[in-house]
Amino acid sequence: MLTHIKEIVEAVSNSYGDEFFTKLTLALHKVINADYTFIARINAQEFSCKTEVLVAKGEIVENFEYSLKNTPCANVADNGVCFYLKDVCSFYPEDQLLLDMKIQAYIGTPLVDSKHQVIGLIVALYETEQTNEDETGSLFQLFSGRIAAELERLDYEQSLEDKIAARTLELSDTVKKLQTTQTQLVESEKMSALGNLVAGVSHEVNTPLGIAITTHSIIEDEFKKLKGKLDSQSLSMKDMENFRKTSDSALVMQGENLNRAKNLIENFKKTAADQHQLEIEVLDIGQYYQRVISTLRSILKPQNVSLEITCKEKIVLATYPGIHAQILTNLINNSVKHGFANKNDNDPDINNPIQENKITIEVKKITDDEVEVIYRDNGRGLSSAAQQHVFEPFFTTARKYGGIGLGMSIVFNLISQKLNGSIKLGKTQKGACFHYKFKANVPNK
Repeated sequence: MLTHIKEIVEAVSNSYGDEFFTKLTLALHKVINADYTFIARINAQEFSCKTEVLVAKGEIVENFEYSLKNTPCANVADNGVCFYLKDVCSFYPEDQLLLDMKIQAYIGTPLVDSKHQVIGLIVALYETEQTNEDETGSLFQLFSGRIAAELERLDYEQSLEDKIAARTLELSDTVKKLQTTQTQLVESEKMSALGNLVAGVSHEVNTPLGIAITTHSIIEDEFKKLKGKLDSQSLSMKDMENFRKTSDSALVMQGENLNRAKNLIENFKKTAADQHQLEIEVLDIGQYYQRVISTLRSILKPQNVSLEITCKEKIVLATYPGIHAQILTNLINNSVKHGFANKNDNDPDINNPIQENKITIEVKKITDDEVEVIYRDNGRGLSSAAQQHVFEPFFTTARKYGGIGLGMSIVFNLISQKLNGSIKLGKTQKGACFHYKFKANVPNK
């Protein structure tokens, strides 16, 4: 008996899981000299068993599942040790499997977990009668605790893996929802900027249109006077001269203002379309920046901000026009909302006169396919916290005013992901300064 125990222990030393079950079953099968030996797991809901390892005539064979109904294994599943040394089929005449296998003797022991629940069984089947069940039964009972513990460990690991998989799936869904929400917020921020642009352009267009309408009224009145003189046959050369002078100046003023309104609308349409379509075009960067700025003048008016662009040389390269429009819109919006809003509230020297609010944009060529832009304002500047986190999504110092903190994060991503560039904070004595670089994109064919 001790020799057999030692042999089995040596066979399963340092093995776990399927390897442990296989080695143990083979070792037990050899020691007890059975025709069939197997370890099976119980499915209480289905009232069935499925073998974990099945050894037949000394060889590992394919596992199978069987019903416990009308079998000696049902007694084992009820936590009973079951020994039939001969004629087992006469006790279970409806167990077709035992009949087909021509089994004479059956020895089975339950596998009980730490909660005292039967989770499986270990069985030996013999085609011949047996005379002594003591050694086989003792070996089964001796190793049943170790087998049950391994089954329970595997169940725990599987349960843990299932929980991890479920949590991973849950986290993945949460991340997707957060990404969707972030995308929606980014689009909302873009639309908000575009909405400000629309409102500003509408306001800008109102002025030249108003002047054009006024001059039209003047011309209409002068024409009525002329018509009246003609009808009364009292028209003089002096009347004609007055009509000519008034009409000339009015028509010039009307034409200039209608063209101004037309250019504003065309620039806005082009800028808005660029932001929506995001197609690569070959641009004169300086001219395009001027065009974009012309649509943003209205944003500057509430804080009386002057804006100056300098581009000393012609810079032509392939890039995304709409990306540049978004970048400029966000930077200028940030200056107006955060840099110039109540700028002088925290001015340490209240005796200093309020300086002119000013933004300067300097565009420089670095190489034939790389450009640097230096954006400066003389606003209140960035706090130390803002300097550290300015490009992080959702960081804002204006949360109580409805800010969501995506403006500079959008700028950072647009420059790095779309323009193959980079952006960083620049040094300035007062206000905010950003240096960003971008490279030429491959033009669309």
